[in-house]
Amino acid sequence: MSSESGTPTEIVAVGRELLTGRTVDTNSAWIAARLTDLGAFVARIVAVDDDPAAIAREIADARQRGAALVITTGGLGPTLDDRTLAGVAAALERRLVEHPDALAFVARRYTELAAAGAVADAGLTPPPGVLLRDGARVLLALPGVPAEMRAVFDAALPRLRDCLGAPAHVAEREVASGSGDESVITVAVERVMDAVPGVYLKSLATGFAPDCNLRVRITARAATRAEAEARTARAAERLAAELARLI
Repeated sequence: MSSESGTPTEIVAVGRELLTGRTVDTNSAWIAARLTDLGAFVARIVAVDDDPAAIAREIADARQRGAALVITTGGLGPTLDDRTLAGVAAALERRLVEHPDALAFVARRYTELAAAGAVADAGLTPPPGVLLRDGARVLLALPGVPAEMRAVFDAALPRLRDCLGAPAHVAEREVASGSGDESVITVAVERVMDAVPGVYLKSLATGFAPDCNLRVRITARAATRAEAEARTARAAERLAAELARLI
């Protein structure tokens, strides 16, 4: 699948703790999964230090590469090393100004989430998040604490719908290749992706052994769930035929 199959999106995870290995970046994985389910195409995920210049550079480069949506996570807290918004402002050449209506919206949403039991506390950490539109391009800055990040993402989602375009459905299937030779499987995979539109195939490498039976993951994207499932079925059938010729 190429970037044409969904809104091109990049994720910038901010925090030195990610670069030192002290913290595992689960936020980017969660955001990428949600965006994929919503029809976006996540083209790149990068982790950067708590440095406004580095953050600004990644955001500017993402926009230059054609990302219609850039999402940052982390660096929005009250401590001295929380510098994400300074980087955002530098990248977009804007001043940092607190918007009272935006703050009221997020506070109201947090109250609703707390009432529903989705978050433990309705209180906001300064600042809670930023959604910025620049023509057809959108930037969403999310906090780094996972529970807060997810709550703010869900609160912002209604405003992201138009940016994400038409909803897309993603279907996945894993199949056994009948071979332990990944070089042979790669040839078959490439032929299938050329022949069946809207699918992406990836061989799942494991330990090498004569009797190894590598599996292939088939991912398909389409406007409806039925069509996505049909594409995975066609790809699986074509893959079996290609492998039969090569093995």
